[in-house]
Amino acid sequence: MKNLYILTFLSIFIATSCSNYVEDLNDDPNQPVDAGLENIVQGVQLSNQFWQTGESNRTAMLWLNQATGSDRQYLALNDWNTAQSTIFDGIWNEAMVGTISQAQVLENKANMLGNTSTLGMAQVIEANAFGTLTSLFGDIPFEQVNKYEEFPNPVYQPQQEVYAGIQELLNTGIANLTDGAGDIPNDLVYTGSNEAWITAAYTLKARYFLHVKDYAAALSNAQQGISSADGDYKAYYDTTYGADFNPFYSFLVYDRPGYMSAADAYAPKLLDPSTTLYRGNPKTDESARFAFSYINGANLYNSGYELNFYSQFDWEEPDGKFGTNTDMPLITYGESLLIIAECQARLNGFDSGLQAYNTYRALLDTGYSIGVDNAGYNDLTFNYDAYTAADFAANGIENADGISQLDALLREIYEERYVYFNGHYESFVDMNRTNNIAEIQLKAGFSGNAERFVYPQVEVNGNTSIPTPLPGVQDPTPVNQ
Repeated sequence: MKNLYILTFLSIFIATSCSNYVEDLNDDPNQPVDAGLENIVQGVQLSNQFWQTGESNRTAMLWLNQATGSDRQYLALNDWNTAQSTIFDGIWNEAMVGTISQAQVLENKANMLGNTSTLGMAQVIEANAFGTLTSLFGDIPFEQVNKYEEFPNPVYQPQQEVYAGIQELLNTGIANLTDGAGDIPNDLVYTGSNEAWITAAYTLKARYFLHVKDYAAALSNAQQGISSADGDYKAYYDTTYGADFNPFYSFLVYDRPGYMSAADAYAPKLLDPSTTLYRGNPKTDESARFAFSYINGANLYNSGYELNFYSQFDWEEPDGKFGTNTDMPLITYGESLLIIAECQARLNGFDSGLQAYNTYRALLDTGYSIGVDNAGYNDLTFNYDAYTAADFAANGIENADGISQLDALLREIYEERYVYFNGHYESFVDMNRTNNIAEIQLKAGFSGNAERFVYPQVEVNGNTSIPTPLPGVQDPTPVNQ
């Protein structure tokens, strides 16, 4: 009996000792299972800015004739009708996995710590990512996202429901930012300013109300949105390839030089004073904005127009719109003012719309959106004088074809949005939301126009809830039907 007690004791001792000895054997110090709040903040913000200024924007630019596919697969991508679902895998994954799922992780951690400031900021970014996805794809998974055990095949909710959910998410984010408990550590966008995040959230609310044509709500929220150039939410970049290059520059110069240009595109002709399509007039000089956005005739990778990827870093030239470390706008004061101008025109008539649009033009006249410092580009000229009612009357400088004054004003606002959002997917949304009020000339030889991005192959293969039959690229999203 005594020997049995000894054996039992030795067994327990050995088991306990071995358990302690191998307890951490499978823990990889290079694969941490958790991260501090400040590191997740930075990761979420960087993920959002890189996917929001990457492939989705380049694709939209090709289909809007702001740019041209000039080599290899980008030649085929000029024709939206040949778009394959696999080309949207990266866009979808970067949004759903890289941004939305990580934003939700950040929200959970901030909530546990009682940090409502970081919680609210993460909710604004999550809403921005969902808003971009639904505007480009239509119906998408929303409420069941990242709940795999409960919902292994998250349902695709109607686009209207998704937009409503995004509005609620933004409302909650604003409330948490207003509560303001705790700091936002490592905030790369607004250096911890809750008020700046709140105004950005209101501009996002205005954007998404505009998408669903709720002009009264869009106007109200835009008036509470970003109210100065200092409040712009920009993606900030630098000069380290593979780490913090502007994604446009990385693609155009380092990764796929020559694949994408602007040869014979429509947008540069609108801005180029030497063309018959030039949108300038005695009150509008686009010389500086044209040069900031496009290179003309340098024949660097392609003949004709190219996107202005010049920079001091590689070219010893003033940084162009798509330069190495040129900041890219995501949510801006200019957008707020343009939303106000459109909504005033639609709700309150021509005079109110014109007054609001002239407020925006006064901002442009400071050099806003031209040059990296909002003060113009390379000493070239620009001018944006106020318009008068006579300019939109029949045979006025903004109404050569004799349409109504209100329609002429709306056309001008949308043409301005087309050039202002060059390099931003919002101009793609505009064209389909308004049935091309801006009268954009698309690439010749291709039937119809692109109404949406097609669902990615990763969803076709992996989510049985995907809509059947699959909508095509020319099928309007539900809010545009």
